[in-house]
Amino acid sequence: MISNPKIEMMPADMKKELILQRFLKTLCWAYEKSSFYHDKYTKAHITPNDIKEFDDIPKLPLSTVDELKRADTMELLTVPISSTLRLGKTISGLYRGFTADDIARNMDITVRALASNDINRASTVIICGKYSSQYLLDLHYAAEALGATVIPCNDVQAVIDVANIFNANTLITTAKNLQEILDRAPDILPPKIIALVHTFQKDTLLEEIETKLQCTLPKIYMSRYFGLAGIFFTCEENQLHIQDDYLYPEIVDGSLVITPLTFEAMPIIRFQTGISASLSKTTCKCGRTLATIKLNL
Repeated sequence: MISNPKIEMMPADMKKELILQRFLKTLCWAYEKSSFYHDKYTKAHITPNDIKEFDDIPKLPLSTVDELKRADTMELLTVPISSTLRLGKTISGLYRGFTADDIARNMDITVRALASNDINRASTVIICGKYSSQYLLDLHYAAEALGATVIPCNDVQAVIDVANIFNANTLITTAKNLQEILDRAPDILPPKIIALVHTFQKDTLLEEIETKLQCTLPKIYMSRYFGLAGIFFTCEENQLHIQDDYLYPEIVDGSLVITPLTFEAMPIIRFQTGISASLSKTTCKCGRTLATIKLNL
């Protein structure tokens, strides 16, 4: 199911203009509101006025995870703490802040990923993992927005306890938790399993599980750096999509660079992931014009 056909199936020329406008808006916001980016671009002798077209974007220096970790968190924050509804530390060690609008957009990203897996009013969904993670919060709220019944489980034992009681038909969890369930109580697995994958690292355990189950599981990727789920997701055709109207991808020297296009509280411009990847912007068989991506992990 495509939750937002107007965007997910938007003609390429219209989407290109949308992406550019969002990029320029984010760049101006970061330059004006973040002392980190203002200083970074001042040292590079560049201003937002120098960026007018896609061909100008490579003029902007890349951002690295080490550089962002060294920066003062308050220098990255563009709004007062009072306007920041959620603050947390990502798996990578970066602190991330989110305004109400950030959270709403994060949920929209996640809704699309869940909708592609037919999560709807008929779904009873177990989400297994520690709910201190903002990734799981976004997944939980997105599933509820689609009308699903959601059963949060902090650990595998909780999944085993409730799976049959509530006749859950969907499980969303990581490969590690899934392997533990397979070892302890394989009979309680619901018919639909969606694997959560941490972006930018190879999940060999998940590959082993898929071999054992003799199937390819649908996947939702959680960003280790951006603090949101659904950055990539597999569609009905098992193609991996990046939500490029929200997350502008570039391939620089064979490596994936991403700029989140709507982050308000803590923008990130041209983030160097260090991962070899390739992009295709042709329309997928599923009907989406969202770019497809291949990660060479």
